[in-house]
Amino acid sequence: MSAPLEREGDEGAGGQATPPESGKTGFAAVLANRAFLSIWTAQILSQTAQNSLWYALIILVSNLTGQTPAGIGFTIILVQLPTVLFSSVSGVLVDRVSKHMILVGTNVIRVVGVLGYIAFSSNIGALYLITFLVAVVSQPFAPAEGSALPLLVEGEALITANSLFQMTFMASQAVGFAVSPIAIGLFGLDRTLLVLAVMFAISAVVLIPLPSVTRRRLPKEDLPLVALAKRTWRDLVEVTQFVLHDPPLAIALLQIALAPTLLLVLAEVGPDYLKHGLGIGRTSTSLFFLLAPAGAGLAVGMVILGQWGYRLRKDRLVLVALIALGITVIGLASVATIGQFWVSLRNAGLDIPQGVTLTSTMVPIAALMGIEVAFINAPVQTIVQQRATPELRGRVLALQQTLTSAIAIPPLILIGGVAAVVGTPATLTLMGLMIVIVGLVIVYYA
Repeated sequence: MSAPLEREGDEGAGGQATPPESGKTGFAAVLANRAFLSIWTAQILSQTAQNSLWYALIILVSNLTGQTPAGIGFTIILVQLPTVLFSSVSGVLVDRVSKHMILVGTNVIRVVGVLGYIAFSSNIGALYLITFLVAVVSQPFAPAEGSALPLLVEGEALITANSLFQMTFMASQAVGFAVSPIAIGLFGLDRTLLVLAVMFAISAVVLIPLPSVTRRRLPKEDLPLVALAKRTWRDLVEVTQFVLHDPPLAIALLQIALAPTLLLVLAEVGPDYLKHGLGIGRTSTSLFFLLAPAGAGLAVGMVILGQWGYRLRKDRLVLVALIALGITVIGLASVATIGQFWVSLRNAGLDIPQGVTLTSTMVPIAALMGIEVAFINAPVQTIVQQRATPELRGRVLALQQTLTSAIAIPPLILIGGVAAVVGTPATLTLMGLMIVIVGLVIVYYA
């Protein structure tokens, strides 16, 4: 099989990487970049605030709907639906207007949205409306951020920058959901929301000094509404054709959607599997034993990539990690069987509680899974950014956002029924086999 063709002037999806031209490598190279520090600081603040806000919103909705799953589920749908409906269109916007304006303006709108939650905390209809509108307006933020990053970070330092972004993205989820209930318990809901509004405001302020390259936009055109709609449709068709005619890019977009889907599915079936299948933890805390080591593994993987990722071939690393991830998920489903090793030690006279033996078996498997997810996400994100041309990069990243949300929805709907029929361990095994098959198919067609 021949290697895919690469674009002139970049490494593309798979060429042998070369070190950055400057003397600094790894984290030192990107942390010395003030523009990157600005956008990275804004990401840390805004993502942590955003994840804390979702928890606070669920509390608000629960208080008004009596903690019904339907009310909370509808809230989640209102958050996810705009991504599927509007993220591709937002990519057209990112490619045509100032990325700087989108990044700053989105955070300002989030401030207004949080203040709206405080003002209408007793009106469920208003909460739903604010949630949907803020989610719609926020759609251009991720593609604008992703398309601005290659403008601020050059060469092979980009994979390190993406590693840091992926690391803080995952860490912000853990910190946001961990800190939010503590803050609400200590300070109350309204004060917590005010703190989150301040965090969004600081994010907007630190983005203001971004260099002029992020302020560039296409020449303004005065078009009637119908003509503008036709232009938007042509832009969407153009980016779709661009992706379809670039198989390595299309494969990368598929690969980058798999890991978030897997994590969402694990979050759905994990508590039942750990509590009832393995007897680890209580229903409310059992998922910690899965996600905490996976998060630690993710951090380790990101550190490895940040320091030495520029030496590795990204396409090969991703394929190996993808197949290994499938095998690890199968191992996760087999924790009870693998844990029989500890039974032999117990039979030999060691007094080891069953919960400890299963936890000791599962923790390294979950940590390995986190490392593999890191080895997929950061390199693939770099491949997407490098293969997408500057004039299409915003639309490509928006399309990535749409595909990630769209691919995740069917498994989340089906997985509960499948687990009820064949059991959670068998469901996890099927998931692992599917990931391995996807990896092998990509290897065959690469």
